Amino acid sequence: MLILNAHAISFDKVQELLEWMPTVIVLADQVDTVLGWGIKVDVVLTPLNEIEHWKNKLVDQAPVKFLSYNPGDDPLMTAFHFLTTSKANSVNCLLASYEDLTKVESFAGLDVEVFVENRLWRWIKTGHFEKWVSVASKLYLLPDPIKSEFSEFASGFFQTEKDGMVVFKSNHSFWIGEELS
Repeated sequence: MLILNAHAISFDKVQELLEWMPTVIVLADQVDTVLGWGIKVDVVLTPLNEIEHWKNKLVDQAPVKFLSYNPGDDPLMTAFHFLTTSKANSVNCLLASYEDLTKVESFAGLDVEVFVENRLWRWIKTGHFEKWVSVASKLYLLPDPIKSEFSEFASGFFQTEKDGMVVFKSNHSFWIGEELS
């Protein structure tokens, strides 16, 4: 689990994700929030010049790995390079911005679920999405040009009228998001 924004979803949803006992990678400025949840931090993503500070602060959390990046580098990209070189298969990401979704696309080898502003986003590499959803579920689609392929998203989102399967097919990869309750 990669946490760059500890407030991307509710703590209840975070607890559900933690049931899988993932490796927890946390951006340094989110560590205090995550520790406040009572969660063990496995890896801290920190600017190179702050490593000693975090080593001293987290001595009671040992063992903790430190993944550093240079000022001006993107910590998200640093984390994804770490994940791919570590041979990770999948990752749940708590991010701050929808703009980060496009950065994640380049790591096609990983199965990625992204949480931003209480929405779950899935990268649909194959262009085929199929899922059972309940009545009044809201789905969102990115990037915007893909919306033209699906008239259901003309209003910016798609809301289901009944329980059942939804299917979306495209010749392109796309992000599909769903509102979390």
